[in-house]
Amino acid sequence: MFFRVSPEVAGELGPGSVVDRSVRPAVASKVEYAFHDWVGDELVTATPVFLVTRSLGAELSRSGLSGFELRDAAITLAPEGDEIIGDIAALPEFRWLVVTGRGGHDDFGLVFPTRLVVSAAAKGLLDTRTLPRCEMEPYAPTD
Repeated sequence: MFFRVSPEVAGELGPGSVVDRSVRPAVASKVEYAFHDWVGDELVTATPVFLVTRSLGAELSRSGLSGFELRDAAITLAPEGDEIIGDIAALPEFRWLVVTGRGGHDDFGLVFPTRLVVSAAAKGLLDTRTLPRCEMEPYAPTD
């Protein structure tokens, strides 16, 4: 069983990001995530990237789940973030969750255009974390 995951959009890609939008889906090679707002979700997104807190990333690394790797990302505050969040120190550390798997096959995978799909095992792990704005619904592969 698989689930489509719609994480919180807590910001946008900042000017330090490098994204090739000439391909579909777009591919990022460097990520700067500029937070606008944050209510505590440990998994956030801004197309085409996903980020997880360092704590969740460590748990994912220990889990043996497939279809992802973790990389560094620059974390900044957008102008709205300065007003709402106040200080970058109010945020935990985040890692870039690079999804390498195929949706409906691997524990973490993408389906076109950049929808995150996770296995029941991955959902079980995510269900133990703080994700108040993240939506998960059953997903059925079409192939």
